[in-house]
Amino acid sequence: KSCAAGIGEKVQGFRGAGDLFDAIPKPIPVASLLCKETETKTLYDIFFVLGFVSVFLFVVLFGKKIGIKPLQSILTVLIVYPIVVLWMFVMFWIESGFRDFGGNNIVRIFVYVPLVAYPVAKLLKIPYGEMCSMLSLGPASVHAVSHIGCIFSGCCRGYPCSWGLYNSFTDDIRFPIQLIEVFLAWLILFYLLLRAKKRKYVPDGFEYPMMLVMFGTSRFVCEFMRDNEKIWLGCSSLAFHALFMAVVGLVWILIKKKQINQTRGTNN
Repeated sequence: KSCAAGIGEKVQGFRGAGDLFDAIPKPIPVASLLCKETETKTLYDIFFVLGFVSVFLFVVLFGKKIGIKPLQSILTVLIVYPIVVLWMFVMFWIESGFRDFGGNNIVRIFVYVPLVAYPVAKLLKIPYGEMCSMLSLGPASVHAVSHIGCIFSGCCRGYPCSWGLYNSFTDDIRFPIQLIEVFLAWLILFYLLLRAKKRKYVPDGFEYPMMLVMFGTSRFVCEFMRDNEKIWLGCSSLAFHALFMAVVGLVWILIKKKQINQTRGTNN
């Protein structure tokens, strides 16, 4: 099938996007290097672990820049990360009707990190705003690294396409949506780092909600290019979750701005 056919069958109104994909000059298909199930699973697990390592590196180094002690940053990751990953498995278990316990879709837990971080901030005596600012790099870095493994395992795939990535799971060529999502995650990560550097590493509390808005909106769009089950209005369950994530981030930003304006008004 072409991209246009795949998208046209499952997502109404997106034939134009599919036609655009096929209109692009077709490069030589990129193979996924290894196709054996055990090898691809191993590669997936390797990148999942590397994603966890990247969270440590970015969060600890950024925490040090904004004045949080390395030990506090390390303990934060060691406490927050396992809890939200466990919650990810529980959500999949609930969504599957209590049949399957798994599903490594890490994006769906980004919105819950601040909730888990609140008691941890109290425990480690870190200002909550600074902790959220420090943790804003975690979701971007883990997705930028871990999602590369999805290329090898064949999950999170795009629609059948006349060019793109070879998918060992479906044994055909798929639109390279995984690469696009990885690229977007790196863009978000670099934007947060550059913004922090411009502010001389003085957090203002907008880092995490901005990350939620950027991830939520970009993931919502990307979901229309992924070959997964659509449940309503051509949207998948993950598309609605991405939209929820963006809305939470936007509301957070508006509340934060209102608080700042009220503080300025009181001081004046």
